[in-house]
Amino acid sequence: MKKLFLLLFLTAAPLWATVPAEDYYNAGIGLFQQKDYERAIQYFHASIQEKPDFWQAYQFLGEAYYQNSNRTEAVVAIEESLRLHSNNPELKKFLDMVKSNSPWVPAWSWRDWLIILSFIFSTLSLGWIIYSNRSMLLALKKVRSPRS
Repeated sequence: MKKLFLLLFLTAAPLWATVPAEDYYNAGIGLFQQKDYERAIQYFHASIQEKPDFWQAYQFLGEAYYQNSNRTEAVVAIEESLRLHSNNPELKKFLDMVKSNSPWVPAWSWRDWLIILSFIFSTLSLGWIIYSNRSMLLALKKVRSPRS
């Protein structure tokens, strides 16, 4: 009898030991509303670990990351929410806004090359101006110099 009770206890213990994903999500929402974004992020992650296809948790995870000034993680979480639930036009607008206000630009973008090219052309132009003015000054000196 004791062995049967112990066997039932060990097999049923994980059932009441786990917290449902919705509870983590609701706790995260409460922390998000209190502007405690760092802790809200932890709860949204816990919710996603319990239920990997919980698109609402990904959505608020992205918004919490955005409020916490982590644009990269915000974009990743929001894109995952949209992958799981694509019928969310407001979230798509929010994603576009996050991407457009993002302070980072990928390394070696066309802007970097444009700056380098403008520097090269400016240097070449300055060199040409100095060379042509030097040539003109030498020619003028020859014209003005008295001949012996």
